[in-house]
Amino acid sequence: MPKYLTVHHETSIDRLTLETRWSEIATETRADWQMTLFNVHEGKRFCEWDAPSAKVIEEILRDLGVKWSDIVPVEVTAASDWSFWEVKTRPLVRNCWEVLECGREPGGGKANDRGICPVAEDRRLWGKNRGLYAGRCCWNVLGTMCAEGFQETFEDKIRVCGTCGFYEQVKHEERARFQP
Repeated sequence: MPKYLTVHHETSIDRLTLETRWSEIATETRADWQMTLFNVHEGKRFCEWDAPSAKVIEEILRDLGVKWSDIVPVEVTAASDWSFWEVKTRPLVRNCWEVLECGREPGGGKANDRGICPVAEDRRLWGKNRGLYAGRCCWNVLGTMCAEGFQETFEDKIRVCGTCGFYEQVKHEERARFQP
């Protein structure tokens, strides 16, 4: 369901009135009030809603006699969306090109001769096992030139990567978080 933020400016309102309104709003069935952030002294409030439309929120606020200055459609972003634990622990882990020293990462010593490895540019797998690009799940990417050279099929990748020390290292480091 879409999310909205309602903005309220009422300098004469007290906390008891706000709490009374919150109990009324919490029982509303047309939309779901999630929370309110407020500064009673300045008379400013910001309420988060899940609602089918801004019009539904307008109806609810009118029915309850609540003043508002704006209803803004919003999207939520949170530390969990950014895989914040990955950001905090990133310095503790290394990508395949750092461990295996292949030189095929952007700016690497062999990138001009052999090309940049697709692992070092694959954004689809960013963050998997806390890696940059696909750097800690390289076994999922065709076109690498690891160990025995270029692997054209996933069967070849499984055979080669299944015996790779880096694969085992990532499994050990990630433990329960490991994503094959």
